[in-house]
Parts: sequence; structure tokens; C-alpha cells
Amino acid sequence: MVNYYDKKRFISKSTLARLADVSPRTFSRYLASRREILKIFGVSPKAQKLPPYAVRYICEDYCIDLPPELQDQQALNASPYRDIILRSWEEEQRTTAD
Repeated sequence: MVNYYDKKRFISKSTLARLADVSPRTFSRYLASRREILKIFGVSPKAQKLPPYAVRYICEDYCIDLPPELQDQQALNASPYRDIILRSWEEEQRTTAD
């Protein structure tokens, strides 16, 4: 089981912005658009560092390639429950948009 509270595995928002090659302000606007999903993950909007499972989602969604030294293999192989939560949230968004 992944210890999601191991602070050594967390990655800062500024590091992710640098890896995405965007300004921290642009990256924070992107995160604001994903606030509901991050809330499902239990991530506060004011958090400076993000847990591995949130980093995994952000990297997949924003197409960020993490260097190997920042990758957490346990988080990359995360529980399928995360995917189930995301799918249900996305379906809910689609039904409210219609």
C-alpha cells in the first residue's frame, strides 16, 4: 500500500509548472479548473505540494512527462478505485451539461 502521507514523495506545484513549461500562474489556473477532481482526491486548493496520486492524474491530464527520479512507481500503479471515482464524476459532469 502506498503511504500517501510520505512527504518525500509529494511534488510541488511549482515543480510541475516548470516541467509543463508554463508559468506558475497558468498552472494554478489549470488546477482551478480541476478543483472538483482534486477535492475528490482530498487535495486542498491551497496545498503547495501534491500527493503522488494527484500528481499522476495531473500528469496524465496535462501531458507532463515526469523524469524517472520524480516518479513514484507505487502511485503509477494506483488503486482502480481512483479510476472509478473519476469516471463517476465525469459522467455526472456530462449529464449536468446536457
